[in-house]
Amino acid sequence: MPRPIRVAIDLRPLARGPATGIGLILTQIVHELSPRGFEFIGVSDRPVEPASVSESIEVRVSGPENGRIRWEALELPRILRAIEPPPDLYHATWNHGVPSGLPFPSLLSLHDVIPWVMPRLVPWPKPALLHRWLYRRAVRASARNASTIVTLSDASRRDIAALVPEAASRIEVVPCAVPRWLKPASADQVSAPRARFGGAPYWLYFGGFDPRKGVDLLIEAVARAFPDRRNAPALVLAGARNALADRLARSAKAEGLRAHWPGYVPDSELAALLGGAKLLIYPSRYEGFGIPPLLAMAVGTPCVTSDSGALPEVVGKAAMLFPSGDVAALAERLRTAAQDPGALAELSRLGKERAAQFSVELLAERMTRVYEAAATRRGGSA
Repeated sequence: MPRPIRVAIDLRPLARGPATGIGLILTQIVHELSPRGFEFIGVSDRPVEPASVSESIEVRVSGPENGRIRWEALELPRILRAIEPPPDLYHATWNHGVPSGLPFPSLLSLHDVIPWVMPRLVPWPKPALLHRWLYRRAVRASARNASTIVTLSDASRRDIAALVPEAASRIEVVPCAVPRWLKPASADQVSAPRARFGGAPYWLYFGGFDPRKGVDLLIEAVARAFPDRRNAPALVLAGARNALADRLARSAKAEGLRAHWPGYVPDSELAALLGGAKLLIYPSRYEGFGIPPLLAMAVGTPCVTSDSGALPEVVGKAAMLFPSGDVAALAERLRTAAQDPGALAELSRLGKERAAQFSVELLAERMTRVYEAAATRRGGSA
């Protein structure tokens, strides 16, 4: 029986509070590939809760971080070289963090290049110009050092190839998958969020609050679509609160909209939140994939999304699309959603069919092939 392929994997995205989209992808990889002949050794700058990834995984911690790029340059190579026996492959999971000169191949997950494509919409730490330069330098170096690069969509693959052309021949696409734990909620389960948010089906946004996500467009479009505010549906805008969310809440209130801001929603409540919604609105100005529409489709919630980045690739014909940034077009789609229940029922059916194409089994098969091939290759600049 062949020995397991040993993979050192960067778990830092799981050491920073509630899981994000990157955290979801990371846990899926570890959970699905561990039974397929892979042995994972985690590395991180902070402790990782074992239940968030796997009780059986060993995690090497060295910190504090003292600056993400500095940690990747100084601490990470030391941790990786100290692993015995040496891993067959190192997987950098957080867009950069592939040191040069490693004695084994490396794989870089470069989920997107949004800070490159839309730098003005990224909330850079100050001084912004310095951090933009450091980011681009780190991404280019990691792409050059990596044996293989994996990304989530063909749209991201094209963006990466255009911005880091030396990496173009080494990019593989492995889309995100619908998690096993997400199942359509029962009528009893969806009754709780509906009661909390006014007693009727609501329109939902969930995700982050930063300028790129376009929640400002959502608020303006709903206000345009319903000049008589009594006819406007209740809005639920879920995600970790920050200063921008507070400003958006004031804007929605000034428009006279009924908007609820429940904050971060844990995985255990997500199916009920999605199931209680009549519509998911995802007006992002740019996405390298788009996990919220995928999860909504999986439970049969109709979607309206922008046509930016990878979103058309994710939803196919199973959502109403509007030109990114076009408030008037979004308002028109929202009026259609309010007036045509037949269209929503058809989108619900198509969405379930579309989401079924993004299975964890397919993710595991593709990542297995990527890992096996990457473990036999040397660095990208070799």
